[in-house]
Amino acid sequence: MVLFAASLSAASLQAHHSLVGEFDTSVEFELRGAITAVEWTNPHIWLYMDVDGENGQTVKWECEMGSPNQLIRQGWKKEDLPTGTVIRAQANPARDGSNTCSTRSITLDDGTPVFSRVGNR
Repeated sequence: MVLFAASLSAASLQAHHSLVGEFDTSVEFELRGAITAVEWTNPHIWLYMDVDGENGQTVKWECEMGSPNQLIRQGWKKEDLPTGTVIRAQANPARDGSNTCSTRSITLDDGTPVFSRVGNR
């Protein structure tokens, strides 16, 4: 039983990643777009949004956020960012050049703050 628990613990450690290993924390940028989905899953919440690209086409972005537990302790509820809500996300880009980012903060389009990353992961 102890060996099984240890193997589960090792598997979960391998599944998690380093913030600076996957995202370029020396670069911060802003995305503005409409939420298409929010997944409340461990170890991180994922927010998906459609952003207007420079050429007028819609660009789909995947934005990693904190853990569900962390955001619940900050007062978040699943219903706080419904599909279609236009937001501004301050983020760090993925090192692999994909349309993936680590979200530092979110504000509603009117400037109302909704989320801010606490500490480092």
